[in-house]
Amino acid sequence: MRVVVAQTTAHMKIALCPHLSLEHYRGGEKWTATLANRLAADGFEVAVRALPYTPRDERRVAADDVLDEAVSYRERWHHDLSAFDSAYLFYHPFARSFFTGETRAIAGIHSWVYLTNRLYEPHYGVVPTAAKLLYRALGGHAFDRFDAVHTVTDSYTSPHPNTHYIPNFVDTSLFEPVDGERGEPFTVLVTAAQLRSKGWDRTQAVAATLSDELRVVTTGDSDHPAIEGLGFLDEEELADAYANAHAVLHPTRIDADSLVLKEALAAGTPVVTTPLRTHPPDGDAVLHGSTVGDLVARLRTLQWEWAHDGGYERRCRRARAIGERSSVDMVYPQLKALLTTPERVDG
Repeated sequence: MRVVVAQTTAHMKIALCPHLSLEHYRGGEKWTATLANRLAADGFEVAVRALPYTPRDERRVAADDVLDEAVSYRERWHHDLSAFDSAYLFYHPFARSFFTGETRAIAGIHSWVYLTNRLYEPHYGVVPTAAKLLYRALGGHAFDRFDAVHTVTDSYTSPHPNTHYIPNFVDTSLFEPVDGERGEPFTVLVTAAQLRSKGWDRTQAVAATLSDELRVVTTGDSDHPAIEGLGFLDEEELADAYANAHAVLHPTRIDADSLVLKEALAAGTPVVTTPLRTHPPDGDAVLHGSTVGDLVARLRTLQWEWAHDGGYERRCRRARAIGERSSVDMVYPQLKALLTTPERVDG
């Protein structure tokens, strides 16, 4: 039986439920904070309800520093969502055990875990592997306890009949090109996690090969002699790093809808990355490379063009144009519509 619940959007209570502490503050947590703040600015009563877990105990920010004061934040192992009209849960097969209560529930697919065939994920260990096993075992029933599914990539095939593809967004007013020309030396920025799955071994090999030709920098620390660590960067510092770099290197082996690529492109910086099906096609702004040799060659091409006025600025303009397609202003209305649909299906 279908029951339509009358509810004006102006009074809706919305819960955003990441499966990590917001203070871990990588891709999904940044997405959550930005969305929560935009919804609060539009007058909705918004809460972030997170689990008190951080991989490797890494907390990069305080929640109060990245959330609007109107947004409520709690960390617990169990949350009752009954008081909310709509709840967005980062999906894993156990999500509804941690986040209970009768409410309109949307499952969010943000992780590449559900795109890869590999079962064991060495960085995250046994628990996500068990979750992936259960997800496969559930098959078409994986989302039985959800009213809708949201995926950030159209490469994911959902068994749920009410599935929405809405890509990740980027704040193009923060991540934007700098005025004037980029200075010397030619600098390559790496912002992905320092994991083999994210291509850190390839990054190290590229940096070692090009150590006498250009500068390679990375967010966080670095113990590699050819890679300079920049430490933790807040959002403004990160945006400056993207805009002042001459190229961004992202040689990852796995990805969903990469914020690295979106932030780099919005900053007007060409990207050298891998030819994954979730990545933009090879072109002026995004250059693909499957091997270390390919990646080195692409970076040398960009450096030569920059030094010889050989079309580098054209690539930068193209990068910005692509980045603007994923602006918050373009993507956010779709997410707001998904979260604030004033109906719930019962029974």
